[in-house]
Amino acid sequence: MNSTVDTPLYSTGRHVALRLKPGEEVLGTLQQFVVDHGIAACAIVSSVGSLTHAAIRYANQNDTTRLEGHFEICSLIGTLECAAPGEALNGAEASASGGAHVHLSISDGAGRMIGGHMMRGCRVYTTLEIVLLVLDGLSFTREPCDASGYAELVIRNAAEDTGKSNG
Repeated sequence: MNSTVDTPLYSTGRHVALRLKPGEEVLGTLQQFVVDHGIAACAIVSSVGSLTHAAIRYANQNDTTRLEGHFEICSLIGTLECAAPGEALNGAEASASGGAHVHLSISDGAGRMIGGHMMRGCRVYTTLEIVLLVLDGLSFTREPCDASGYAELVIRNAAEDTGKSNG
């Protein structure tokens, strides 16, 4: 069963706190973490940090905008999961083994904010403190959606999706 507003699936959860260090690439590091730990479904629940490089895909755009400078992360939120080889990966490169749909808002030194879909290429400036919520008992996949035309999140009971594990 796919979790929807009419048929929600509930989960117990565990929090894991991580710190990314200067120079680390954010999205790829998070994707690799969920793969390494066999996490079938998790959400970013808290983040504080800064970037020297930002890679953002703005709303309804195909291309990634790449920025360099010093940026404060104002918001970093989304979902992550292990992904089968060749599975559609929102916001991730096709070679990535962890799926993701992550949004990023950043501000520059003058306080101007921008945001959009986080892409690979964001690099930590001083630190990035992240808390993830591992959603035990659930499994996330990205599957084609006729309504949106994109690969979208499908939430299942992990017992129904034997190809995934909940690290």
